[in-house]
Amino acid sequence: MKYLFRVLLCVATVAVFYLPVRAQKTTFEVRIANHAVGTIEAQRKVSGAAKSITIKTRIQTLLAKVNSDILNEYDNNVLTLAKSTRVAGKNGEDKETTTRRNGNDYTIVLNGARSVIDNTEIAHCVADLYFSEPKQVSRIFSEALGKFLPLHPLGSGQYELVLPEGKKNIYKYTNGELTEVEVNHTFGKALFIKTI
Repeated sequence: MKYLFRVLLCVATVAVFYLPVRAQKTTFEVRIANHAVGTIEAQRKVSGAAKSITIKTRIQTLLAKVNSDILNEYDNNVLTLAKSTRVAGKNGEDKETTTRRNGNDYTIVLNGARSVIDNTEIAHCVADLYFSEPKQVSRIFSEALGKFLPLHPLGSGQYELVLPEGKKNIYKYTNGELTEVEVNHTFGKALFIKTI
């Protein structure tokens, strides 16, 4: 009886430790005018056909404090749920977006306003850019904006993401790994530099 119990205990232990859950975490320092003003923590977990990505951004400058969070869930590499929140503490600048898959459509709620993207599958989101080079990808879904944005390869592992107001962010990869993001925003240019 003791032998059977030990065998079952060993099998259970092996099963728990070898579940196919892989996690990947990376951190970026946010720099404006060559001064560190915040961090971005990006984490991806994969378990079988399920994948989740979380991005936590914390920025503090003399003029503003911004916290933003993104949570994406995927099934078989297709987005099923995306939640994006941005809290700036200023009236009118806070933003909350939820994108949910319903059959072949996506329902998007952006600050209470509802819209639908018909008959599509979202396979590539902005959060994915932190974990894989977007080779052969021409558009990326923005979790915060609730819409697709054009993505253009520039060569040498660089990609340009075009925002609705015409600003462009540059994602730079070395050996397929994101190492730097150049962001053009209202305060000027910011750099996200990989630290871990």
